[in-house]
Amino acid sequence: MRMSLRFVRGRSGSGKTTFLLNEMKESLQQKPDGKPIFLIVPDQMTFLTEYKMVSQPDLKGMIRLQVYSFTRLAWRILQETGGITRLHISTTGLNMLIRKIVNENKEKFLVFKQSAEKNGFIDHLEKIVTEFKRYCITPSELNNELETISNEPTLEGKIHDLELIYEQFENTIKQKYLASEDYLMLLAEKIKESETLKDAEVFIDGFYSFTPQEYLVIEQLLKSARRVTIALNGERTYRESLPGEFHLFRMTGETYATVYEIARINGIEVEEDVALNQSVRFQDESLAHLEKYYEALPVQPFTKDANIYFCEATNARAEIEGIGRKIVALVRDRGYRYKDIAVLVRNGQNYQELFETIFHDYEIPYYIDQKRPMLNHPLIEFIRSSLEIITSYWRYDPVFRAVKTDLLFPLNANIHVMREKMDRLENYCLAYGIQGDKWTRKERWRYRRISGLDRDFPQTDEEKQFEQELNESRLMIAAPINRLAGRLKKAKNGKELCTALFLYLEELDIPAKLEKMQQDAEENGKLMLSREHGQAWDGVLQLLDEYVEILGDKELSIKQFSEIIEAGLESLHFSLVPPAIDQVVIADLELSRLSDIKAAFVIGMIDGIMPMKFQEDGILTDEEREKLLSSGLTLAPTNKMRLLDEEFIAYKAFTTPAELLFLSYPLANEEGKALIPSPYLKRLGEMFPNGNHLFFGNEVSELPTEEQLEFLLNRKQALTHVTYQLQAYKRHEPIDAIWWDGYNLLMTGRDRDSAVKVLSSLFYENKAKRLSASTVKDLYGEEINGSISRMEMFNRCPFSHFMSHGLRLQERKIYRLDAPDIGEMFHSALKYVGDQVMKENLSWGKLTKRQIRALVADAVTYLAPKLQNEILLSSNRHQYLLRKLERVILRATEVIEEQAKSSKFVPYRMELSFGPNGDLPPVLFQLKNGMKMALAGRIDRIDKAENENGVFLRIIDYKSSSHDLNIGEVYYGLALQMLTYLDILVRYSEQLVGTKADPAGVLYFHIHNPIIKSKKLLTIEEIEELIFKDFKMTGLVLADPEIVRMMDQTLERGDSKIISAGLKTDGTLTARSKVANKEDFSHLRQYVRQVFEKTGNEIVEGNVDIAPYKMDDRVPCTYCPFKSVCQFDQTLKENNYRILPSLNNENAMERVKEVVKS
Repeated sequence: MRMSLRFVRGRSGSGKTTFLLNEMKESLQQKPDGKPIFLIVPDQMTFLTEYKMVSQPDLKGMIRLQVYSFTRLAWRILQETGGITRLHISTTGLNMLIRKIVNENKEKFLVFKQSAEKNGFIDHLEKIVTEFKRYCITPSELNNELETISNEPTLEGKIHDLELIYEQFENTIKQKYLASEDYLMLLAEKIKESETLKDAEVFIDGFYSFTPQEYLVIEQLLKSARRVTIALNGERTYRESLPGEFHLFRMTGETYATVYEIARINGIEVEEDVALNQSVRFQDESLAHLEKYYEALPVQPFTKDANIYFCEATNARAEIEGIGRKIVALVRDRGYRYKDIAVLVRNGQNYQELFETIFHDYEIPYYIDQKRPMLNHPLIEFIRSSLEIITSYWRYDPVFRAVKTDLLFPLNANIHVMREKMDRLENYCLAYGIQGDKWTRKERWRYRRISGLDRDFPQTDEEKQFEQELNESRLMIAAPINRLAGRLKKAKNGKELCTALFLYLEELDIPAKLEKMQQDAEENGKLMLSREHGQAWDGVLQLLDEYVEILGDKELSIKQFSEIIEAGLESLHFSLVPPAIDQVVIADLELSRLSDIKAAFVIGMIDGIMPMKFQEDGILTDEEREKLLSSGLTLAPTNKMRLLDEEFIAYKAFTTPAELLFLSYPLANEEGKALIPSPYLKRLGEMFPNGNHLFFGNEVSELPTEEQLEFLLNRKQALTHVTYQLQAYKRHEPIDAIWWDGYNLLMTGRDRDSAVKVLSSLFYENKAKRLSASTVKDLYGEEINGSISRMEMFNRCPFSHFMSHGLRLQERKIYRLDAPDIGEMFHSALKYVGDQVMKENLSWGKLTKRQIRALVADAVTYLAPKLQNEILLSSNRHQYLLRKLERVILRATEVIEEQAKSSKFVPYRMELSFGPNGDLPPVLFQLKNGMKMALAGRIDRIDKAENENGVFLRIIDYKSSSHDLNIGEVYYGLALQMLTYLDILVRYSEQLVGTKADPAGVLYFHIHNPIIKSKKLLTIEEIEELIFKDFKMTGLVLADPEIVRMMDQTLERGDSKIISAGLKTDGTLTARSKVANKEDFSHLRQYVRQVFEKTGNEIVEGNVDIAPYKMDDRVPCTYCPFKSVCQFDQTLKENNYRILPSLNNENAMERVKEVVKS
């Protein structure tokens, strides 16, 4: 029996694979039960090759023939010869093991100390350890290497750290386990013991190069098999010499030379090469020409028409849409099957989502031949989040990530009902700031729908019911996770930690839930998805098994445990066999080995992807690799070598199809940055001057009619594009007749209703229809109870009034301190202080600093717990804020006291309310349609003073930002508050003070703690003085010098420090003073009443227009929570701002008078 080696060589498409298959077929037909035949192919080819053999029409059976990849061959032979009993460890296991080694040796590292914590670092380590094994390097070799590179401190450090890790790794693994990489070493040892291989025939196909381990296996195969046949790409033998660096077939040439050398050393006979020179694959001259002259320089142009299409696309999305249209056209109009078509892509992750959405919309069945990480599978997300909840102590994020996987719900619960409940729970957690021990404490969660600083009512039934639901939901989520946390805390070693995690999944019925998800996916025709659920569960179980195997008896903290599990989960991938036969294959350009493809699309051909610019992302840089190489360590090829192989990879891609080749590239990326097309396009462009050029853009109408027709793929797509075209037609642009045919088909077909709905959008206007009288009554009731701010809101924009007071929409409450909360705190505190002053019979103007301090401290202590679910007591940061707020209140109170000292006006009432249940009756208006309106509100503070002319009242409004009274805004109905207050006071003065009283003014008091900026040093007194001035009240005062003096008794002449008015030497008011005479005040009061009536009537008439005002450059939309609802957009011709010209006080006053008098 003599062994021999035979090479089958030829260029792409010359029929090497076909030659091998035919030879195998013949021997199967002659002797169906002869000696075994082994066909060894790369992992990616096993399925397709077996399928191809099985589906040969003239082949009855194939017991003799077995298709293997190297690792599958190892399994097969080791089962026969023994040696498989050792446990197998996947990359997941390796990752976990390396994570543990790194954690233990962190202190000893010279270089990796810092990187050890970084994400993805373990992955890089795993890659390099695998590489060491693959290239048969031992820890001791690394150790010897240390001497030779002692002049390179960084490299030396790296090798030192790697040797440390690698040695511990090998020791752990040696006794018990097999990593995937060890299989081949074992296989090489055991081949000679195998009977099966003794006179087998071995065929090897689809490889361009082998790793050192694979060469060892081939050497053993040569020694024991009857004959080994290797098919390689290339056109000549390399028995004597090596190919040049830049030769197209360098990679396969080197492989040829190496295998030949192994055979020679072992004295194996090498037969004559089978050289195939005819091209059999290409059904088309132009593609055959491409293959034949691919590397020839100068470029050999092909002068006839070519079956090569250069497709330029505006961006990646347009590119995939264009390709989708071409695929549908090929299948529909040219008789192709989906399985005849392949899409080859280099950077698949950039395109993954586009394929999923666009091919789904275009109804193209596809299979993505790529391992996808499991990270986004609900189960994996669920385990990661659950562990993170425990290690990060119940932060909001991981809790709701876990909830949203739906895996915490009871098995047969209605998922939609549960999701609603969880949304309510989430809103509650956001509003009440639930995290940390609020989840794990014993006390129930409390719920109040409205929480105010000055309201205490008993809980309503509705609130109780909701509180019950919240606590049930909370229990459902917290109980299992708490049990998990408890078990993890008790666990003594890795095994118990894994058991805890497994019990957690078991208790929650996860297998059953996944099975249910699998059935749902199958019923909806999502075959790929349905397989993923099972794989994810198996992946997790294997991960736990491996963890227990490797680290079962190690003690670990929960944090370390979750880090290692996390590293394991990150390395899990789905591997899916195509679930159906007739599908477009979307394959990775480098890895895939496709056969029988008629039309290929090579996509994403941009510079940097083809040819690839390699980033140095591994642990060793290229220079370091070359240094190691020169001192005798053979490692994986450097980036430079990989660049030389690019040419070959491109050649393989372009020679894939038999009939049509499409090359496409996007002009710009998602951000709109220009991309440079691949240099290959230029070269092929020169080779095929008559190739076809296509453009995939967004402008359909610029294409020829044939190509426009391709947009009518199916009804859904037709509807989209018909709508676009009719929109253009509306703008008076010409459109092709086919779109009218499309329109008629849609309007007469079965989908008429949905088509009508979509097409009606062409005449849509962003306007709000008036509400009918009955709707108005249903929404607002017979009597409109309005606050003044509600009326102002209507005048700012009627639609926002409808949203907030008609539909009563509210924003989701978030647990944080907003401006309104702080404002509420200020008001309440000042009211509290005022009430105490009255209660204790103290009087303003006679308080000491100490009294003020005590009053403010009391107020804050009383109010702090009541604000926003105790937010001010919730964290140190908020405690600090509370102190700051207290200082502001203290400062304001001191100023009020100072102002009272120098004024005859003293605070008379605080927080006086008017309205149905108020201290004073509401302001009533009779509106149209027999409806009424009652205004309610409250006045922050009223000051009173008397002189010989009678009693005067002034109104003070507290603001937490600086304000002034602008009569223009009063005129437009945007600032009605102060004058309404004034109107009420004058009307009801007798009730209030027992006699008729006159208005003395309306003033704003700004609550703040001013910062004084000064160039020179100031004394304490001067600073106090400046601060006091900073509190000067703005607003309108009665134009009477006597009243001004009563407001500021320190005023002789010049400007007052208390109000915005001043006196000249002769005792009259300065021109700068903000004043109005008695008549003006009465006009303003009347005017405001008219505005209310007008506004009330508009509400009653159902006005809900989207009509925000614009004054100078102020618009109400800036802070409006309903922007996303009204979709106000100035580019639409129906959406415009109401422009309100700004008026100064005199002009505004004139206009007010005109209206009142008319």
